[in-house]
Amino acid sequence: MKSILLTLSLILLFLTSEAQKDKSFKFEKLIFHTTGCFGTCPTYNLEINKNKKVKLFTSQFYAELKKPLYIPTIDSSKMGYFRGSINATTYKNLIKILHASDIDSLSFDSSAMCCDGSVKTIIVYYNGKRKYLTSMFPPDKADNLINALYAICRDSNLKKTTKKFKIED
Repeated sequence: MKSILLTLSLILLFLTSEAQKDKSFKFEKLIFHTTGCFGTCPTYNLEINKNKKVKLFTSQFYAELKKPLYIPTIDSSKMGYFRGSINATTYKNLIKILHASDIDSLSFDSSAMCCDGSVKTIIVYYNGKRKYLTSMFPPDKADNLINALYAICRDSNLKKTTKKFKIED
């Protein structure tokens, strides 16, 4: 009986400490940059803050390639400066993905910058820390985060603005 109570106590202690970890994550800001490539990779510069406000500067964007020639063409309607907000669901999903990617231990191989590919840079401010990650070939563990950030960049709810702004490098 003592061992059962001890085991239950340890499980409860573990679950309580795990819940505390989740509550202690204080998201402040996230920066996402992509570079072009020798193909049709878009060039994004994105900032999301804790108030769900978004700034996006897209310097290069190609229209979908069409048959029969598959000639890349620039889509200037998707280029420029954009502002807006992400909805609560998207924001919660982003925070959930940051948790799942274990941002504290996540690392990118910054030496993997060899070939024709887009370099992805993610800068996360959380819990008073700054985490800087950059690589042409991020680890699989970061795929969900990168895909979520690309989806936010493609969000049509962002409004084009003539006011320029700077996003941290």
